[in-house]
Amino acid sequence: MYNEADPAHDFSHIMRVYKNAQIIGEKEGADMEVLLLAALLHDAGEGPKLSDRTESQRPRIVDDFLMKVGHSMEVRQKVLYAVDAHRFSKGIVPVTLEAKVLQDADRLDAMGAIGIARVFATGGTLGRALYNPDDPFCRTREPDDRKWNLDHFFKKLLKLESGMHTRTARELASQRAEVLKRYLSDLEREIGEVNASGI
Repeated sequence: MYNEADPAHDFSHIMRVYKNAQIIGEKEGADMEVLLLAALLHDAGEGPKLSDRTESQRPRIVDDFLMKVGHSMEVRQKVLYAVDAHRFSKGIVPVTLEAKVLQDADRLDAMGAIGIARVFATGGTLGRALYNPDDPFCRTREPDDRKWNLDHFFKKLLKLESGMHTRTARELASQRAEVLKRYLSDLEREIGEVNASGI
C-alpha cells in the first residue's frame, strides 16, 4: 500500500502520524478505533511525488480494505471522512473530532526536525534548488516552493501552528515551530544574511 511512496510519505511517516494521533486522540477523547484506522490509511495509494496523484482512487482503496477486514459502514464512513479531510492542499476544515486530530497529527509531522528533513528529502526527489540566492527568506517576493526548497517554510510550514484544531496539538506545534525558526536563524547566519528579525 505504501511501497511506491515518496520519501516524505513512506511507512515511517505513517507510523509517526499514527503515534501523533494516538497522543492527541487519547488526550482529546477521540474515537480511537476510527482515528487510528484513519491514521494508518491516510496516505493509502500514495504514489511517487513525481507521478500523478492517486487522490481519486484513495476512497476506494481505503473502503475496500476496511470492508475486507470487516468494519461496519458507520466506521468506514467516519474513517473515509477523516482521510479525505486531512490533506493540507484541499483546505478542508474538518468537523469531526477524529478528522481534526488526524489533520493535526499529519501536520505535526511537517514541523520540527522531522519536517525539515522531509522538506529536503522531497526537494531532492523533485530536483528543486535549496533556496533563491537573491532572497532566500522571501522578504521581497512571494514564496514559490515549486522552485525553491526553503520557500516551503514560508508557503506552508510556518503557518501550520496557527491552524491546529486541538489544544494538545497546539502545544506540540509550538515546540516544533521553535525548531523551524531556530533552523532558519542558523541558516541565515551560515549563508551570510545578517538581518534575522523578519523570521
